[in-house]
Amino acid sequence: MIGRTSTPRRPSPDLGVARVAWDDGLGADFLARWGRPDGRYDPEHLTVYGKSGGGKTYFVGYVLQERARCRGSHVVVVATKRADSTLTRLGWPIISTWPPGYGENQVIYWARAKGITAEHRVPQRAAIKRLMDRLWVPGSNVIVYWDELTYLEQDLRLKTEIATFYREGRTLGITNVASMQRPAGVSRLAHSEAGWTVVFPPKDQDDRKRVAEVLGDRQRFGLILDSLDRGKYEFLIRHDRSGETYISHLPRPSRETRVRQRAATGRMGYGVRSARQ
Repeated sequence: MIGRTSTPRRPSPDLGVARVAWDDGLGADFLARWGRPDGRYDPEHLTVYGKSGGGKTYFVGYVLQERARCRGSHVVVVATKRADSTLTRLGWPIISTWPPGYGENQVIYWARAKGITAEHRVPQRAAIKRLMDRLWVPGSNVIVYWDELTYLEQDLRLKTEIATFYREGRTLGITNVASMQRPAGVSRLAHSEAGWTVVFPPKDQDDRKRVAEVLGDRQRFGLILDSLDRGKYEFLIRHDRSGETYISHLPRPSRETRVRQRAATGRMGYGVRSARQ
């Protein structure tokens, strides 16, 4: 059991999935077990589905910060958008070359395209490929977050390279974390190789059906996804190995945290600096 609560609530008597508050044991147990399914280090990939603005990027940033805080994990966020305040609020160094500076164990590798044409995406693709080459070494022991995996695979044509990261990365200590709006247009490995799956309310019925199929039971999980409270940014979290599934939501950030995050965003802006080589 990854969560403990004395009074679990269920979305429906016949669905058997409890609602457990993230800060009522579920979050702590997830962080303790993620990448250590049998008590030993074993990278487990994490895939997060949800519509734009539905909470998936905030969730990933939250768990990555907690993972770094409690276990000292090295993390690189691969960002491609022109701007993303949710990512900058992490307060991590923003770099455009690899490796990062001394002591910078959690960074945002921001590869921006200077325009929207295919020509502008060529150097963006090359920058991410250079990063992947540098990470592809024995004992890499790093978490790589692919923000909006569909764009990376379809628009930047990195499907083969990312599939290799999923298929063979665990042997190098690479943990892949990916977010996407729907389970379509990307390598099946992003779905089948995920040790953990998190789903926010899908945008429409078509996405609902596809995500429910990924989870393993279109009818049952479709009903569970329908029960998610969008206003509370509820999500379903499932561990593939054990089959344990819960509905939860993250605690609201404190006022102090929100002020600190806004300050970090304003201080860092959207500029990118180069790391030491």
